[in-house]
Amino acid sequence: MAHSVNRQSREEAAPVKHPVGSLRPWRRLLARVPQITEAIGVEVPPDLLMRSFTHRSFSHEHPDAPNNERLEFLGDSVIQAIATIYLFNRFPDMTEREMSSLRMTAVREEGLAKIALELSLDRFLLLGKGAGREGDREQKSLLCDTFEALVGAVFLSGGWPAAEKFAGPRLEKRMEENLRELDGANPYMDWKTTLSVLARSMDLGEPAFSTRPDQEKGGFESECSLPSGEILAQGWGRKKKAAEEEAAKLSWKALKDRSGGD
Repeated sequence: MAHSVNRQSREEAAPVKHPVGSLRPWRRLLARVPQITEAIGVEVPPDLLMRSFTHRSFSHEHPDAPNNERLEFLGDSVIQAIATIYLFNRFPDMTEREMSSLRMTAVREEGLAKIALELSLDRFLLLGKGAGREGDREQKSLLCDTFEALVGAVFLSGGWPAAEKFAGPRLEKRMEENLRELDGANPYMDWKTTLSVLARSMDLGEPAFSTRPDQEKGGFESECSLPSGEILAQGWGRKKKAAEEEAAKLSWKALKDRSGGD
């Protein structure tokens, strides 16, 4: 099976036959390959590199030009694997739920689009008429797709080591930034998960919650503590989950203050 996959990868990485002389935009992009290589910091065969920047809207207008959809599909899987392995090794005590939440913050569209902009990939896109003109949302999607396709191209040309070297540090930076967010406002991680990740990164262990009905105000009262017995904060909510989230939020802020907000 592995032998078959390797053979297919070599076939994918082989130069693409296309009437480049009839596609002026491709000729212009080919002339910019040295610029692209300098921007991304890794060498990829020119045809494979050019394909990773060719959006399907361009190939719809120029059927002879292969687009980046297959590379995007491959790159998405490679990115998921890189992020998963990093989290698995970086946080040996992190739960599956916590790893999934944190990985989502790194591989979602907005984060990958930001990486694409940092690499100036937007300067080299081949788009059809009208593509990328429907606002910020579509622009982010285009950039995300291009970065995924580029990772796929790097993987095909250099294998796992090259892909991990190229994408790994950038994904790790994104995840570490999410861990250090000062406000903790992350739509993909609830406060309990955010607190858990922070506490583990500070070697404080897994926070625990003691939640009970509030006899005076109604609703629930939750107390958050560390394995050492230290009580971090108390929270209140009309429902048990809301009380625990409030306690987790206040506890998270207490730990961030303790660590100097780094």
